[in-house]
Amino acid sequence: MSVLTHDQAAEVLAIKAAALCVLRDPSAESVLLDARVRAYSSGCAAAEGEVEFVGALIAWTQGRVDIALSGIEMALAVREGEASWLRHSRPEASAQLSYWRARAYDLRGLSHAAREDFAAQAVSLSLAFDEFAAGQVHDVQVQAAMLHNLAVLAKDVEDTAIAENARHWAECIKWNRHTAFYECQVFRSLAWCRARSGDHLGAFRDFRRSASVAPSIPFQILAILDRAFLARELGEVLTASDDLDHAVKLASRVDWESVAGAERAALYSLAHQVAASDAKQARFLWNRFDGLTSAVSPLEIQVGSDRRLRAGHCSAHAAVLLAEGNKQRATSLLIEGFQIWSEVGYAWRAAIVALDLAELTGEQRYFETAAREAAKQPHSWLARRLASLEVPATAS
Repeated sequence: MSVLTHDQAAEVLAIKAAALCVLRDPSAESVLLDARVRAYSSGCAAAEGEVEFVGALIAWTQGRVDIALSGIEMALAVREGEASWLRHSRPEASAQLSYWRARAYDLRGLSHAAREDFAAQAVSLSLAFDEFAAGQVHDVQVQAAMLHNLAVLAKDVEDTAIAENARHWAECIKWNRHTAFYECQVFRSLAWCRARSGDHLGAFRDFRRSASVAPSIPFQILAILDRAFLARELGEVLTASDDLDHAVKLASRVDWESVAGAERAALYSLAHQVAASDAKQARFLWNRFDGLTSAVSPLEIQVGSDRRLRAGHCSAHAAVLLAEGNKQRATSLLIEGFQIWSEVGYAWRAAIVALDLAELTGEQRYFETAAREAAKQPHSWLARRLASLEVPATAS
């Protein structure tokens, strides 16, 4: 370390500490402490920001949430003018500090998501991209991963500025083959943002782009299914049928036991849409999904505990049960899904399930829930479907 400046040494030690943490080596803490000493004696804000972020990240991965949250706020408190008390600076230091502040906002967003405060997560991610813009940082892999999370939230939060910000960055990022997964998922989500606002042509274009860059057949299927669903809602029955047939054929080519957890969403989503026309096939697809026994990767554990996944499963399973005539069990599952979406603040998703419940039960409260959200997006497919229904009179 003797040939390195303090800020350079801090960076090397921070990387070493993170690596030791992955290896579960207890010396990670002492190495991080050394990195922090070097950073704060360097007078370089970027070094301080990096060390504080790495410390927060290590604590987060170890489940020490309070320490992680404290580290996040310490990283965000670092400012260029205040930290450079030794007048030490490098030309790229300001951009590097913005990068670590962006990463800290992303981690803060994950802490919000852990508490199911997804609106706050969306705000944190937007602030992260403000930092990217200010620092002119171009780490495509990191930005693509963060944009994926922002776009997923954009299609369900009410703040249209979130969707506009996600769209802006989707057009700015220089996508490549290494970011194909993120590009595929980002444009799927942005397609639904457009569909919500009534820009159906734009939505179909985004679905097409999502399918064209999909890194695997399951992700291609998901984009095709989304396109089929929207086509059916808009009365394009033949287009929807063709897309659904294509998705079924693609699914027959997949070894579902070998695909990752996120890709398996294509299987239950396919069961969901097939149910309207073929109950037997829908049951086969659902059972295939339900019976998958491959081990879950440690990286999927946190995602697997996300209640939003359970809500999606409820709707898909309910569709299969309805196709089989099991109205009681289907209603129970839809109510469970509706409650989850409502509790996590996904009003739009809750409204979609509410409309299914309204059609199924005829209960006024579900019509009213769907109508409130549809009124906010009068050109959406949800408003179109609601208008086609016979709404019961309000009870006196």
